[in-house]
Amino acid sequence: MNRIILLLITLIVISCSAQKKLQKSYVGQPVSVMEKEFGKAKTIFEKSEGQEYIFEKVEFLKSTEISQHKITLDPMITPKVKKITHYATLVRDGIIVEINVDEEYER
Repeated sequence: MNRIILLLITLIVISCSAQKKLQKSYVGQPVSVMEKEFGKAKTIFEKSEGQEYIFEKVEFLKSTEISQHKITLDPMITPKVKKITHYATLVRDGIIVEINVDEEYER
């Protein structure tokens, strides 16, 4: 039971590490730093806490063969996908305060 709980905690920490890394890299920096990396924001919303900039990064992932080590004559191939990553950035007075990441995949 303790091992299961430890495993769950480890998975949660690992899954949140990419967002924490982004938080450390950009929080406290001006918006221009993020614009240099990701280009112009796709949309900008006015909120009571500040402005929310939505940056978007698009990657095309190739199809690849998955080896199941069962029958060598029947390979399993993953489809090509388009990975879209949205970075929702909360900005106050030109300084980044918070970043949230959302990823989606399209076939």
